[in-house]
Amino acid sequence: MTDAGPSPIIVRGENDRLFDSEGRSYIDLFSAHGTAWLGHANPAVGEAITRQLREVWNTGAISTPIREQAREAVEAFFPDAHRLAGFYSTGMEAAEFALRMARIHTGRRRLIGFEHAMHGKSLATAALGWDNDWNLGSTDLVRLRFVDAMHEYRLTPRLERELSLRDVAAVIVEPIQASHGGYEATRDFYQSLHKLCAETGTLLVFDEILTGLWRTGEPFYFRGQGLRPDVVLIGKGLGGGFPVSAVAVDQNIAIEPRMLPTSTFAGNSLAAAAVAAALGEMRRLELPARVAAIAMCVRESLDPLAQHGVALRGRGALWVLEMPAGVDMPRLLKDVYEHGVAIGGAGRFIRLLPAATIVPENLRQACEVLSNAILRQLAERHA
Repeated sequence: MTDAGPSPIIVRGENDRLFDSEGRSYIDLFSAHGTAWLGHANPAVGEAITRQLREVWNTGAISTPIREQAREAVEAFFPDAHRLAGFYSTGMEAAEFALRMARIHTGRRRLIGFEHAMHGKSLATAALGWDNDWNLGSTDLVRLRFVDAMHEYRLTPRLERELSLRDVAAVIVEPIQASHGGYEATRDFYQSLHKLCAETGTLLVFDEILTGLWRTGEPFYFRGQGLRPDVVLIGKGLGGGFPVSAVAVDQNIAIEPRMLPTSTFAGNSLAAAAVAAALGEMRRLELPARVAAIAMCVRESLDPLAQHGVALRGRGALWVLEMPAGVDMPRLLKDVYEHGVAIGGAGRFIRLLPAATIVPENLRQACEVLSNAILRQLAERHA
């Protein structure tokens, strides 16, 4: 429970609910940073991992049938354009590989990211999105403002100037900045960025760690924008809560050993079993309809807060609420938890990442609890 003091001690999870050590239950609107996309302790994923536990856990670089099954399940999303470059354990690890790959494939050094994007917490991925007062930036790692701080009509020419030098290996973008207000550029901007990258030989990396796998409506966000990125990062819900991520690349990009494409736990059999089971469940559950229903409920419940200065941004099952200045966020988060709802918050932002399998009535109830807590806080502020 970020920014809100001591957290409850969770001893059990069941679909859209968490249960703590004192016997209380919480409707979960955060889903462990979005990783429990199919709900906590999803039976199909749990059973698949349990079966694999009795066979083999990790074989390093040696392939296994379950790893090949997982590969096929991921590549089914990309029938023509992409192939799987590899599995990894975290989104950060996937992003790091993508950056190494881009430099070696293009023979260029510079990388461009956007302020407040969250690609990971390694030196490179952090520097491309956040300053953190660490002074990690360099001439090789360029961080541009995003649409919250610079209008697209100024940002696009800046990109044109940077890419015209033809020394940029890749531009990496988080299409909806889930860690910073839910800010999102327009379709026209993303299409212009795609065109600029193609014209200058720069790889376009779409970080779909959080937006992918139907969370924002489409199987992947880029499809709804009419794009074909060179590299797509996949993670969070990929393993139904089990630690695993993946990188899909354009068919024409060759993976070379000097890109360092593997690691100790990359593609281990337990992760592969989770991936195969989770992706099978996602197709079985017909997620587009579920995600559309979640979006409708969130908007109906929380859009009215706009008249009180609360901004709601996002789409599908990814939403961020930005509170007005002066709101006591620790007290607000504590109030929400005390009324039986689990959320994530940092700064003036509340991030909502409900599971695709959330019970509709639970979602409505949780949104009502959140709305009422916000209104109470705002009333106290003006009292």
